[in-house]
Amino acid sequence: MFIELDKNSVVPVKKQLYDAITSKILKRELAKGERLPSTRELAGRLGIARNTVIEIYDQLTAEGYLEAYHGRGTFVAGEFDGAVPKDTLPEKRTGSSARRTRHRYRIDFTSGIPDLKSFPVKAWLRALKESIQEVAEDRLGYGSVLGYLPLRESLTRYLLRYKGISCSPEQVVIVNGTSDAMLLCALLFRQSVSDLMVESAVVSFVPDIFRMFGYNLIPLKIDQYGLCTKDLPPVEDGLIFCSPSHQFPLGGTLPIERRIQLTDYAEKYRNYIIENDYDSEFIYSGAQVNSLYQLTPGHVIHVGTFSKTLAPFLRLGYMVVPEELAPKVKELQSRLYRRVNTHMQMALHHLLEEGIYVKHVAAMRKRYKKKMQCMINALRDAFGDSIRIYGTNSGLHVAVVFPEPLFDAGSLRIFLKHKVSVDLLTDYTIHQQETCDTLILGFGNLEQNAIAEGARRLKAAVSELADMKGVSNWISTP
Repeated sequence: MFIELDKNSVVPVKKQLYDAITSKILKRELAKGERLPSTRELAGRLGIARNTVIEIYDQLTAEGYLEAYHGRGTFVAGEFDGAVPKDTLPEKRTGSSARRTRHRYRIDFTSGIPDLKSFPVKAWLRALKESIQEVAEDRLGYGSVLGYLPLRESLTRYLLRYKGISCSPEQVVIVNGTSDAMLLCALLFRQSVSDLMVESAVVSFVPDIFRMFGYNLIPLKIDQYGLCTKDLPPVEDGLIFCSPSHQFPLGGTLPIERRIQLTDYAEKYRNYIIENDYDSEFIYSGAQVNSLYQLTPGHVIHVGTFSKTLAPFLRLGYMVVPEELAPKVKELQSRLYRRVNTHMQMALHHLLEEGIYVKHVAAMRKRYKKKMQCMINALRDAFGDSIRIYGTNSGLHVAVVFPEPLFDAGSLRIFLKHKVSVDLLTDYTIHQQETCDTLILGFGNLEQNAIAEGARRLKAAVSELADMKGVSNWISTP
């Protein structure tokens, strides 16, 4: 691996080394699986401190470019999102006239997708194998409609430790993801409840499912902190859907004052709160937020998923229901003959019991935190202080608010023209709106180089849209 550093350059040596290695990987000059020189060897060859090489190797390993194996060395990692085909990269040029050739691949900022390359394949396969080998014969039947009992027992311990939820295994229901939980809730309450109070911007399958069963939707105002709880409508015996730990899509974490207002309201008007907790594991500063369930266990249905912490293909999630609802849920599940794949539940139980799941989540939290910071920096580099960025303390997406309502259905064509995919806030609003000023940008499945390049393309697309509407005076030029 030939690398040349210019020690007289204003660019720091660390940055030069980082750029040199990533460039060789992106151009395929360093092939997948190729072994890099040891830190001692490369430092000696370049005449720089070994700690500098160690720091860059560690950073590139954290970002997914490299893989390090104790006793074996450091190697180029497998394929990664945002990798650029060699023939689409510009040739190296010198002088101030050098300019970057636009890459041809599309960068996808669509929200809701975790880092799929980081799924713990080896641990999962081992868990599948060991769980089926160790299972007792009586566990191989149809199983409980509530889910695999050892998994539900493991979850009660996990929820108490990490979310402040104290419940019994009989209150835990294993489901095929959050949408399946919503279907179960809609069926459970359709004879007794007519109204669903729901955040005015929400993941789209929630209103779709409840509309299907004839519920009347009452949109509730939200802001950058989440659900606005001060002036809730006086609806008795209803349902409330919210995502207090990380509102989707604006990204706020509901303050404790609002949490208390909401739970007091639910108790006063005999409402049940469906609490969607889809990615609270990924909090980037401070402690993980506890559940609403902790404040009023008799009025909260807590819904969690493993789609963000592991991967969507597993179709594994869970509900924690109030004690008084547990028998009704079990009866409904029995009448519908509903069950979740037992083998998958066994494997998940294995990951929880062995501590593998907790370690994986901790590692991913660090990885996503770096991606979040990269996202913030890239957006600030592109748009400066002209934008507001919401939801930066948690999760796998941000909401970006622009000074003008530039975006409508036709805008997507402009974004695709610039080889970038985004979500609009209007994709998630209950009452359809023609235009909006907010983009929802997911970054979970993107590497940092793709995030940075994507932000540059976003600027080009937004600039074109602003020019079309004659409001481009706030967009700075490089």
